[in-house]
Amino acid sequence: MSTTVATPSATDEIVGASTEAISLIDGLVLDSARALFDNYGVKLDLDGSAVAKTLPSVELISTIGFSSPSMSGSLLLAMPNSVLQQTLPTPDANLADWSGELANQLLGRLKNQLLNYEVAINLALPVVLSGAEFSLPAKSRRLMRHFSFVSESGRMFIRTEMELSPTIELVRQTGVGQTAGMDEGELLFF
Repeated sequence: MSTTVATPSATDEIVGASTEAISLIDGLVLDSARALFDNYGVKLDLDGSAVAKTLPSVELISTIGFSSPSMSGSLLLAMPNSVLQQTLPTPDANLADWSGELANQLLGRLKNQLLNYEVAINLALPVVLSGAEFSLPAKSRRLMRHFSFVSESGRMFIRTEMELSPTIELVRQTGVGQTAGMDEGELLFF
């Protein structure tokens, strides 16, 4: 797992949840994002840009919720169409649908990583917003993290908002993880 520097919100309250758990989740988000976009030929580099620098170029924002007894929250994925087009599985795919699918795949990868720590999260359906001049909704959970990336196709960012149980302990388990089924990155069209 890579070391990461997430941009915490100025109002993050890291009360109860250990800083080690938060740092681990940050690393899992970063590793999942890099692996997902690498699978589609887009190399992501953390650039530490402020969200305000990325937002003007964003045309679609996808968000997806998750929950478990030990953590709940949402993941927001914002990127310009140039990044989306670079990752399209087929040339005629709908960009809005694909944006939602990428958010779903990203959270699915995070879910698979969390299974190694005996945390099973449930995923909601993604919601996609399109338009111009976005402003992000206000913080709704105690812990908010931003990951700002740059690629050859443009800038993008990921925002996570979470509530963690005060007793959460993330200890990697051996012999736990993905079950038989689809591999990460494998597409299934209906």
